[in-house]
This record gives sequence, structure tokens and C-alpha cells, in this order.
Amino acid sequence: MAGTVGQVTGLDVTYTIDDAAGVNQFVAVVQGAGDGTCKKPTGQNAAGFLGLTKTAQAKQNKGVSVARTGIARALAKGAITRGDRLSIYSASGDVYSVEAAIAAINIAVQAVEINVIGTAENSTTSDGDVVYVFIHPQTVITPVS
Repeated sequence: MAGTVGQVTGLDVTYTIDDAAGVNQFVAVVQGAGDGTCKKPTGQNAAGFLGLTKTAQAKQNKGVSVARTGIARALAKGAITRGDRLSIYSASGDVYSVEAAIAAINIAVQAVEINVIGTAENSTTSDGDVVYVFIHPQTVITPVS
């Protein structure tokens, strides 16, 4: 990533992974079944975002380092433009831009909740590219007017 100093994290925490198959590096994880645990998301726009894995962990019930704050790497799903808001794309924990989804909301007819995990610090073009994410979770909620 040209022009940056690399990954900057403010708080990394080790959580126990709930998933039988473990978890990959640079993917989003959500709250697990109990205190101190995490798991892969259930799918697109999953709630309960915990952070981005800094390491891989192949074994269930073992520790995985998770970036909770700062700037961390994630695997992109498709094209992302620097500055875009990002959300979880799939149960694999990859992330994608939700700018088009937010712009397409018609508040007159639909209530929408989008779970944003942060913003992109760089642009990507393809699935699997690394995007640096400034982690700042928030929920975009639009009620029917």
C-alpha cells in the first residue's frame, strides 16, 4: 500500500475461536458463544462485529489475535474505493463496500440496518485483495418515513 506506514493497531485481544474449522487471517469475526470467544460471521451484514483477525487459527477452542481498534488488514470482496464504508460480505469474513447499498436506500418504503465495521484506507480491485480498514463499527439505520 503506497504512502502508508503499514498496519497500526490500538488494541489487539486474543479470543478463543468457536468454529470447528478455525479461522483465517485478515477476516472479520463476531461475538462467540461465551465470554472471550469469537466465531466467523453467519453471512452478509452480520451483527456483533468484534474485530479483524491478525493471525490464522486452524484449531477450535484455541486463541486467535484480533485487532479491535486501529487500522488492520482484511480480505476484500470485489472493488473497494478508499474511504468507502465497509461491512461483512460473507460467512468467510471478507468485507465489501456498502456505499452503493446505502445510496440505494429508499426511506419511504424500506427500513434498513447496515452494520458498518469501518472505512477503507486504500482501494482494491479484486476478491482477496488486502484492504486496510480503519476500524470504527457503527450501524446505519434508516426507518420507514
